[in-house]
Amino acid sequence: MARQTCLWGVLFDLDGTLLDTAPDLVHACNTAVVEAGLEPQALEFLKPMVSGGASAMLRLALNANRSEADLERLEERMLSIYLDNIAVHTRFFAGMDEVLDELESRAISWGIVTNKLSCFTDPLLQSLGLDTRSGCVISGDTLSEMKPHPMPMWEACRRIGSVPAECVYIGDARRDIEAGKNAGMATLAALYGYIPENDPAHGWGADGLLRQPTDLLAWLDGTLA
Repeated sequence: MARQTCLWGVLFDLDGTLLDTAPDLVHACNTAVVEAGLEPQALEFLKPMVSGGASAMLRLALNANRSEADLERLEERMLSIYLDNIAVHTRFFAGMDEVLDELESRAISWGIVTNKLSCFTDPLLQSLGLDTRSGCVISGDTLSEMKPHPMPMWEACRRIGSVPAECVYIGDARRDIEAGKNAGMATLAALYGYIPENDPAHGWGADGLLRQPTDLLAWLDGTLA
């Protein structure tokens, strides 16, 4: 799909799309796992589960070798560790800073729509100075619904002063593309993100595929191959 002729808003998923948060999340997961007496897991092994949240990461790391009560306790511990180390190694994906600068220079509003809870989203964005740059931040507990429901997308559009038909949403999970399509906006899948091998992005029905963040600029200009 070629870019829309009147596009005034760009919305990003957070983990695995705007920011590479996996190193800090995996560190928190592994710290909790080691405290439980088990072996830590490699970053690349756990990374595809980041979009599924702490519970999904722990289940993979533990190979379901714990009771539900133990998993709940370890999840609480993992999230506590993460909150204390929320932006130690987290960075923009390569080229994303250039993308944001270019969007701002073109007067294209951009915002964030994530299922990450605000108690983690807010301090993360503040640590990186993004809280004052983003036109809106919709977290998983901002509204009564979260992705793939379209409500967060509609609210994000309202906050940046746009409408779905004039926005594009970028994400690295199937539910991101579903949320954008449910809301009536264009969608782009971030191939550089945390995509599991058993659910390839080519099957999500996105309007375009970004192999790297700067591909968004080519899409905006109608030159993305």
